[in-house]
Amino acid sequence: MSAEPQAVDVCAFWVGSVVYGIDVARVDEILPRVVPLPVAEAPAHVEGVVHVHGTAVPIVDLRRLLPAGTPPRTAKPKVILARIGRRRVGLRVDGMAGVRRYTPAEIRPGASVPGVLAITADECRLLDLRELLAERAAPRRPGL
Repeated sequence: MSAEPQAVDVCAFWVGSVVYGIDVARVDEILPRVVPLPVAEAPAHVEGVVHVHGTAVPIVDLRRLLPAGTPPRTAKPKVILARIGRRRVGLRVDGMAGVRRYTPAEIRPGASVPGVLAITADECRLLDLRELLAERAAPRRPGL
């Protein structure tokens, strides 16, 4: 048996000019561009819902929750279907940056951005989806 610390596999993606990541174990699938159905009284960061395999899944635009900038020219918007406990959520991102593997030595504590759990040696910000998507006093979109 090896005494080496376990590496973490991360699904990395672009939000603006910054690379973020979540544990690949949370990812169910990656969808191409989708057009969600609006939801009345939804928080501003919730674009609406899409039906995936017979289930309504809320779509959250991460650009509205995280510091963003201009995404790379090669980025192609996607929706990451992720699990938070037994719930599923769609995360709209500017593009995929691949799957990366990090050892504990490559990860340092997060920054002051809510929902950022840690930052890796190559500046990938690892997200805590529960904290990021926790109920907050987000302004609601009028008229939807």
